[in-house]
Amino acid sequence: MAGDEAALPADIEAAALIPAPPEEVFEFLCDLANHWRLAGRHLTVVSLSDGGDGGVVRINGPLGMRRTARTQVTASRQPRLMIGIAELEGGTRARVSWTLAGRMNQTRVRLAADVEHASALDRLLLALGGRLWMRRVFRHALARLAQRF
Repeated sequence: MAGDEAALPADIEAAALIPAPPEEVFEFLCDLANHWRLAGRHLTVVSLSDGGDGGVVRINGPLGMRRTARTQVTASRQPRLMIGIAELEGGTRARVSWTLAGRMNQTRVRLAADVEHASALDRLLLALGGRLWMRRVFRHALARLAQRF
């Protein structure tokens, strides 16, 4: 069940309290163009799908590292959960989830990624600090989300 999975520790995760109700936060996140605004300089949109449920992004990492990922929203449950897949060249695949929980007139948002499969290069990058760097990117995105509201 998706609710149970969302409670388990993820490979990479961050959480923050957003000063808006879950319905407003979820509506903002439904527009995938907003996701790239949250990530700032760390992600560049290459293209968005016509249906608005996926796209291609460039991840701009430290030391000039760049990786391209194809993304796709695979499930959502308004206003609590959005799940998607990010696939990188070389076969790396991660499940990314946004979990929202109302707290009075605020929302606790958890952004998490579980690496389902990683190429040898990506396993090395994750071990050499990629997980820590991605956690920082997630925290930065959540801080920008809070500023949005």
